[in-house]
Amino acid sequence: MDVTTQPSSQGTPAERIDSSVRPASSAGPAPAAARPPLDYDSPRRRWATRRELCLITVAWAFGSIWLTAVSGTPVTNYANSLQASKFQFGLLAALPFMASLLSLPASWLIEATGQRKRIFLISYYFHRLLWIPIALVPLWFFTRGNPHMGMIVFLVLMFIMHTANAVGGPAWVAWMADIVPDRLRGRYFSRRRQWGIVTAVPTALIVGWLLDRNTAGADAYEVLLWCAVVLIAAAIFGVIDIHLFHYVDDPPRPRQSGRGLLKAMREPLHNRQFLWFGGFVATLMFAVSFMGQFVTLYVMEQLALGGGSGRSVNSLTQLMLIVAPSVAVLFFVRAWGHAADRMGKKPLLAMAALGLVPIGAGWCLLTSGNIWLGYLLSAGGAILWTGVEVANFNLVLEMSETSDQANGNTGGSAYVAVNSVIINIAGMLGGLASGVIAELLRDWHWQPLEGFKVFTFYEVLFALSALLRLAAVVIFLPFIHEPAAKPTHEALKFMTANIYNNIFNAVQQPLKLFRAVRNGGREG
Repeated sequence: MDVTTQPSSQGTPAERIDSSVRPASSAGPAPAAARPPLDYDSPRRRWATRRELCLITVAWAFGSIWLTAVSGTPVTNYANSLQASKFQFGLLAALPFMASLLSLPASWLIEATGQRKRIFLISYYFHRLLWIPIALVPLWFFTRGNPHMGMIVFLVLMFIMHTANAVGGPAWVAWMADIVPDRLRGRYFSRRRQWGIVTAVPTALIVGWLLDRNTAGADAYEVLLWCAVVLIAAAIFGVIDIHLFHYVDDPPRPRQSGRGLLKAMREPLHNRQFLWFGGFVATLMFAVSFMGQFVTLYVMEQLALGGGSGRSVNSLTQLMLIVAPSVAVLFFVRAWGHAADRMGKKPLLAMAALGLVPIGAGWCLLTSGNIWLGYLLSAGGAILWTGVEVANFNLVLEMSETSDQANGNTGGSAYVAVNSVIINIAGMLGGLASGVIAELLRDWHWQPLEGFKVFTFYEVLFALSALLRLAAVVIFLPFIHEPAAKPTHEALKFMTANIYNNIFNAVQQPLKLFRAVRNGGREG
């Protein structure tokens, strides 16, 4: 599985964030139940860690199939066929953020029981299997002539599905903090994400082709039926993802109770640096949630206006919004991971967030006559958002690791939960606000000059998103301190060199293979 709103990596011990960014230490001795750090250097532990990391990577190869299949056009087409309003599309984008409010009670349960693995497995089996009734129950209402009730049921089931994710997410992150050695988290999670892209790209293409082939010119029932087939197939791959975690060990975690438990839950709220960081990422999430389902709708409309037939709109949308970003991230994700390990987190946030500002504004310029721009914006946005995710997840993992309890830091999974709640409340408000704006401006049009593009509510949402991204950088980033981090310009040079090396090596691989085959033939 993957927690996409809680991004990835961790620096080496010498480069970790100092006490000004860490949870505030408690007075007095460390808790008696605190567990010493895992001995990652022992031969037995090295072998076990290697096996577990391999399993987690293989699991995400299946999980990526699930995530890709339920993203993009299937859910958008499903909601469209149920006659969803513009506000309901905004609500659909806000649901995962609304559900995140359960992260805090889930974190309390994790700290009180220490049962991270069990909580994760129960919640995520439910999360993945729920996609089967999501696919079938609204369809049943539609066949009874009540598509509006089907849409309401669809939203309710989607909300329940997201609540299961909110319960299992903090357990997974706190669990991974004790499984993945801190010295290689950036590289490991980057490589894991790359393997997920390997399965995501063909999945997106197959889903787009399947929907185009079977729903072009079809009525709403046929569209719902084939979208349901895709969602049910995705649920199967999602269950395989979760099942593989049965074979990953859960290091013992001391239970917290009484004053210790209350202190663990309060600790993130007393960490000023954590709150500044949460405000920064929350503002970005509010801005990004303005796009939500509306980018998919907008792209499908522009493709149709540009002459795309019903047999190509789904495939081209998948290609633009899933395949192009996935391929782009494949080349860049390791560079972000290495930069987090070597340069620090703050310079990554500065580069990525500033780059996201023109990306958001760029969607205002997309028309049916320059569809190529959508590929650039989609790929660029995915690359830059990966940098935000890497830095975010790095910080949250560092604050969540059990081994830090020896220093008096007992926040544990509470950091994951509070981070999730702060971000997702902003995302919920952003999704709802975008739905309200879209509904109010659904008939609004403005053409500044004759022959120029006609602006609608889509462009209003995209422009507001760009302004909010800039506000996140200006208001919050200056107050996030990381003394061990390198200057932003040095991080940019490091990233550029890494990206160049990755692309150069990728280009050289076919030539090296050709030379090896030719030399082998000569030796034969």
